[in-house]
Amino acid sequence: MSLEADPAGRQVGWLGSARQMMATQTRVIGALVMREIHTRFGRDNIGFAWIILEPLMFCLGVIAMWSIAKSSSHVETPIVPFLLSGYMPLLMYRHCVMRALRCMQANLELMYHRQVTIFAMYMARMGVEVIGTLAAFFMTWIIFYVWGFVEMPHDLGPILFGWGLYAWYSVAVAILIGALSERSEVVEKIWNPLSYIMIPLSGTFYMVSWLPAPLREYIILVPQVSAVEYIRHGIFGPTVATYYNLPVAIYVTAVITVLGLYFLKDARSYVDLQ
Repeated sequence: MSLEADPAGRQVGWLGSARQMMATQTRVIGALVMREIHTRFGRDNIGFAWIILEPLMFCLGVIAMWSIAKSSSHVETPIVPFLLSGYMPLLMYRHCVMRALRCMQANLELMYHRQVTIFAMYMARMGVEVIGTLAAFFMTWIIFYVWGFVEMPHDLGPILFGWGLYAWYSVAVAILIGALSERSEVVEKIWNPLSYIMIPLSGTFYMVSWLPAPLREYIILVPQVSAVEYIRHGIFGPTVATYYNLPVAIYVTAVITVLGLYFLKDARSYVDLQ
């Protein structure tokens, strides 16, 4: 068994080598996250706070429009927590995929650094979107709770699990679509209209219990729908009927993750570095 040397010149086994590689990639991803924040939001004024304020402003606009629309409807589900639990995850999903499209083309200068991997570039971009949206969700909830628009969630556990599942699905799809977009610009052109067409399948603007009974068992096969319904299960508890299929959602997301990593591993060969 061959041994490698650590930065201090001491020989280590494969386990030590793996730890060194993980530690290096963690530092690289951290540095890329800071670069991403500075590039997108600048270093002046409230730069870093825009990570939270940007999705927050989107969500507030949608909540205002839906609150007006709901006044003439017969839907009894509380509108503010309903939209927070649906629109915020959708925003994270859409932003993750949009930021992944031709990610390598936008970061060609980083390709000359030996320790910067393709995976690290994607994780940095996805990390900013996931952390920013999560922070915006919980900050918005606290603000609305103080204002009296929402109540305390029934159970925090399903909310965190549902968000984790939705974030995993968002990153998995982003890696897959991003890796394919490095191969052909057509993927980027097709994805934009397709992403709008697929919004009705996300479970964002409806509860599964509102659908006809025969459709429920099929719509919860979509990982986004099960994740959103589980978040709402944690928010509303038994006062609102929720439907989800977590094993299928996890299985489908795992398959998408494997496919994404498969197409990502040789994406560098499709990028012209000249």
